[in-house]
Amino acid sequence: MRAPVLLLALALTGCALPAAPPGAATTPAAAPAARVGAPAPADPTRVVGRWEGEVDLTFPDRTLIVHAVRRQGGAWVAEAEYGTTGLYLTTVPARLETAGGRVTLTFVTQLASAVRLQLDDDDVLRGTFRLPNETQDRPIELRRAAAGTPARPPSTALERLSRAAAPRRAVAEPVAAAAPPAPPTLPVPADPAAALPPLLLGRWEGELDFAISRRVLVVDAARREGGAWAVQARFGVSDADLTPVSVLVETAGDRVVLRFVTSFASRVVLTLHADRSLRGTFQFAFEAKERRLELTRVATAAPAGQPAPLTVAFRHPPDQARLGAAATVATAIVTSGKGVARVTLTLNGVEVHQETERGAPKSVVVSVPVALREGVNVLAITATEPDGAVRQEVRTVTYDRSLAATAAPAPAAPPAARERWAVVIGAGRYDSAAIPPLGYTVADAEAVHATLVGPGGFKPENVLLLTDTSERKPTLRNVRYALGTFLARAAHKDDTVLIFFAGHGAPETDLRGAERDGLAKYLIPLDADPDDLYATALPMDEIRTIFERIEAERVVAFFDTCYSGAAGGRTFASRKTRAVSLDDLFLERLTQAKGRVIVTASRPSEVSIELPELGHGIFTYYLVAGLRGAADANRDGIVTLQELYEYLAREVGRKSRAVGGNQHPVMKGELEGALPLVQVRQ
Repeated sequence: MRAPVLLLALALTGCALPAAPPGAATTPAAAPAARVGAPAPADPTRVVGRWEGEVDLTFPDRTLIVHAVRRQGGAWVAEAEYGTTGLYLTTVPARLETAGGRVTLTFVTQLASAVRLQLDDDDVLRGTFRLPNETQDRPIELRRAAAGTPARPPSTALERLSRAAAPRRAVAEPVAAAAPPAPPTLPVPADPAAALPPLLLGRWEGELDFAISRRVLVVDAARREGGAWAVQARFGVSDADLTPVSVLVETAGDRVVLRFVTSFASRVVLTLHADRSLRGTFQFAFEAKERRLELTRVATAAPAGQPAPLTVAFRHPPDQARLGAAATVATAIVTSGKGVARVTLTLNGVEVHQETERGAPKSVVVSVPVALREGVNVLAITATEPDGAVRQEVRTVTYDRSLAATAAPAPAAPPAARERWAVVIGAGRYDSAAIPPLGYTVADAEAVHATLVGPGGFKPENVLLLTDTSERKPTLRNVRYALGTFLARAAHKDDTVLIFFAGHGAPETDLRGAERDGLAKYLIPLDADPDDLYATALPMDEIRTIFERIEAERVVAFFDTCYSGAAGGRTFASRKTRAVSLDDLFLERLTQAKGRVIVTASRPSEVSIELPELGHGIFTYYLVAGLRGAADANRDGIVTLQELYEYLAREVGRKSRAVGGNQHPVMKGELEGALPLVQVRQ
């Protein structure tokens, strides 16, 4: 099982890409070969200056500043700083070697990563970077920054992550007043052994005074053993990155204090307050100052042997928010140890969404587009357990159209024209006879492609089509190229990206233990091996990495596939899959960054249906119709994502019921305001 990695490290040291398979060479694993000819005299002062470049990590941007070099104790040393471009720099003790006519710089970062760089042609430092938890080297290359060059901003991926993790605030909202004084600390209960565990157990969420602010603490167990507290807890930026921490509980001075050190050596001290919050300090390993950290419990843990209580965690919009756009998306996670039977959403007292869950799953992710009225709006999510127990959470938000007009000053120069890009994939006739063929996925992809480059107005050269009959087939290699390379290289910050996939999806037993339902989900390319999906299919978790690689701030993916493994639809069961109910929390994880939205053809445990009478999958048939204008609810000539999803939810549900099925499209992710997809003829 691959050890979880704390997402904070993405900003500090980067998130490691998959390691090379055994026996594969890493590049560069050693310093570049010396050039032919006699080596020039090695002058260590040539490394003085500012260097910028990338390392082979998810957040690659790095800066090195060498202020000076000097002789010390018979060796060359450098005064240097190193860190993530535009985010932080820390002092590193660096040494210089001049053997063989080459200048080599070595140092260890504050987070124990080893760096070795060799000067090449005066303007390039190339070498290796090794994370402390790995045995293989990763390539790093830095180039000398010209004198007077302004410092580069952080990577687009880092900016997106920071915005996604930061609290949701309306654009142009007035600056908030200074935070009120913290409430008093909670006195130690008379019987701590009995009273403290219920106060600590559960899920805590909050913010750190840092660029990437969101933090999560999950306290799984707390008990008194032999005069000391034994606490099992996990800490991180998101669910995918929670790592175990050893928590010390102190009750001296009539206060309850939690102390722990994260997996990257940051020190955390939190005190329990009377309002049941945890407040305290967070100190990075590379900083002397302490940062503020505040956490609030959003879900409690049930006592041993009892099912977890019904909980509604409202994610968006935040309570008392002021929004400058009428269109928004209400999102929440509903959990219950007894199962969730029904969820409804009301807007200003009118029910706008209802879903009844077959099999009463333990968790349900709610994501519903809503249109706010001018002024104050009340959103209420009500969840019901199978035995009739009910819980409701309410949010009050204000729509103020004047905020949109004052959101930003007029640009000094006209903005560059925005482009729209798309990758359209249809896989139907698989290489393996063990994978059932699909009759209409190629037709689906071709119809979407024709709609985009026709009435949709996409430039033909901006749309890449992969089908069984196209020149470029939807093999695993080609799918990775289309999503992870073509789009990453082509799309810019202000562009819009659309992804469409029609084909099989499949579940397989999750050996990492990362999925709550125990199943890893895959998109199935033409050349997949059903007995080894891990090596031959595209894991849905990789969609998150693909999203991070794409610079565009608006990315929408449509998947006409399903993962239930049931017979009769666009799915099959791997031989390594056990029967179990699926949940859709994996979609929530994939769309954590703002501006990333996934629309799937069905709920996780449903089947995505193909109909001969339509010549398409039901979902794609109505997707194409919606993009051609049927979804333009307000008849303004523009089909927005919110309009399209509402149309799909209505028409796909209606048609599937008419043919004896049960299919409900699902949308996950967050966008600010309405996202125009296509302009249609009036």
